Amino acid sequence: MIRRLGQLFNAISNSVAFRLTLNYSVLALLTSLVSLMFVYYQSVKILESQFSRQVQITAQRMNAHYEQGGLAGLANEITLEMADHVNSDTEMFMLLDPIGRMVVGNIAWDPSDAPLNGSGVMRSVLLRGEPAHGYLVARTLPDGSTLIIGHDLRDLYELTDLIRTVSLAATGVIALLVLLGAALFRRVLQRRVEVIRRTAAQVGAGQWGQRIPAHPTQDEFAMLSNDINGMLDRIEQLMHGVRNVSDAVAHQLRTPLTRMQARLRTIDWNGAPREEIRANVERLSAELDDLVKISEKLLHIAELESGARRKDFEPIRLDTIAHDVVDLYEAVAEEQNAELWLDSSTPAPMRGDPDLLAGALATLVDNSLKYAGAHARIQITITQNSHQTTLTVTDNGPGIPPEKLPRIGERFYRAHRHVPGYGLGLTTVMAITRLHDGTMTLHNAEPGLCVRLIFPQGSEVIAASA
Repeated sequence: MIRRLGQLFNAISNSVAFRLTLNYSVLALLTSLVSLMFVYYQSVKILESQFSRQVQITAQRMNAHYEQGGLAGLANEITLEMADHVNSDTEMFMLLDPIGRMVVGNIAWDPSDAPLNGSGVMRSVLLRGEPAHGYLVARTLPDGSTLIIGHDLRDLYELTDLIRTVSLAATGVIALLVLLGAALFRRVLQRRVEVIRRTAAQVGAGQWGQRIPAHPTQDEFAMLSNDINGMLDRIEQLMHGVRNVSDAVAHQLRTPLTRMQARLRTIDWNGAPREEIRANVERLSAELDDLVKISEKLLHIAELESGARRKDFEPIRLDTIAHDVVDLYEAVAEEQNAELWLDSSTPAPMRGDPDLLAGALATLVDNSLKYAGAHARIQITITQNSHQTTLTVTDNGPGIPPEKLPRIGERFYRAHRHVPGYGLGLTTVMAITRLHDGTMTLHNAEPGLCVRLIFPQGSEVIAASA
């Protein structure tokens, strides 16, 4: 039992939530103690001030009686004050004649222990024969007699004792609430953290589809959970991409490798003519070059989808890049009797990698020339507003069947099998667009295909500088 309690105590004391809550709670407790001490001392000062004012008022009143009736009149007034049963148990009086003999009074005290200039002092006296502690004021009257007026501090001490007791009780209650609050906060925090830890453990065990449940309150933990879920979505997407790449590579490379292996086995290295052997070797070399190109494209796509940048983004002009690409493909378009033109009347500044963006646009133009064929009409349009920069490439080719549009962007997927290619061009364009925080959309232009790249303005990665 003791061991289990010790383990429980260690678990609680090692909790960050418990320590954090306890630290803030102790700070709150110290603040409360300072506040209580301040209230205590201020209350005592106020009570002392009230007693002092009351004694001073009584002394002034007695002095007025002395001026009116002399020592005898003052003695008579003191006698009446002690007999009226109004605060008679706490009021202190002592009147001494010029030679120091008691005239009237209810206390026994040596007045030489206090100044006779009317300043108040706290002294121990005998009040009606009982020890008491009072606030006393001593004055010397004009005839040499001494008047001492005071007030029993018993009420003050009782009230201060009550305040002290209440303060200690409040401190105990606050300390208990601090401990309970720390334990409760630890429990609540542990529940929220436990959900995250459990999901992380499940994902670590291979359950990639697990996500942190949404919380109705959008607090810091909810925002952290949303960020983690977004990260898990991205990780799952990348894992699926890796799996798809592995499957696609295995499928796409198996056929050419098998064909190359069969061709190598059929070559008669000893009996075949030299020219035939050379032709077979050249065909095998061309197929190996194709495999190298496919591997390079796959590695380039994987690098782009991982978010890695070969160089930092820089301020660029998308319209200038488009002009360069159009100049590059003009000769190719003329050979195919195709029309290629750019519609961009205003500058389109943004931030990005100029080489990657030029490669993406070149791929789109190349696809349009390849699929639209002779007499193709290809239009490149660039528009920009305060929210986004849009690059659109439209042709008059056959377009893409609607049922095949959702698969566009998959590695090695080709909508038109009769046209040579690897099925990696639009995948590369999509990866470049995502690297720039953009989106790629496709729809049939009837006739032709319209590919639109949309880059957000003002984001950290794509920030326009007009």
